[in-house]
Amino acid sequence: MVFYFFVSMLQDYLHLFPNHNAKTVPTVRLSEQFLSRYPKLPREYADFVESFSLLSNKSDTTWFNSAGDFNGKEEGGFRWDEFEQQSLVAFDGDTVGQEQVRDFWNQHIPIVLSVKNGYSHFSMGVGDRNLGKIYFGEEPDYEEVEWVADSFLVFMEALKAGQLAEKYQYLFA
Repeated sequence: MVFYFFVSMLQDYLHLFPNHNAKTVPTVRLSEQFLSRYPKLPREYADFVESFSLLSNKSDTTWFNSAGDFNGKEEGGFRWDEFEQQSLVAFDGDTVGQEQVRDFWNQHIPIVLSVKNGYSHFSMGVGDRNLGKIYFGEEPDYEEVEWVADSFLVFMEALKAGQLAEKYQYLFA
């Protein structure tokens, strides 16, 4: 029943991508390995990412990460943790810097990636102090983020209603 709710929810959001690419089946469950890294992942978000295998704008410049992406099963130019990997390379030889990068990404999961007008992401807090909150970050310092919404559902409703800041809404056009 929950799956059908999120497929319905997904259908409600498809208009956000006027010329979208979407596949709602087949889908996969999030792997135990992924869930062990993010044990506090909000259930409503986990259900959402398990309801599709692809959701992007037509030009594939902005997309939601799927369960397949998080499990490392999807083919593509970007890994779900691409920005974390880039930051770790940038801090090569700096163990303190690399530890700060790991700490950040252990407490933020990238839910949307974009290469439209530069590299950017929307991430969800999965730590004790930021659980469920949505943030925006962009290159060159992906870990310097700004708060966007108090929850995934609030973020999606604001996106649907066109109530996100213009610089965020633009990424989905």
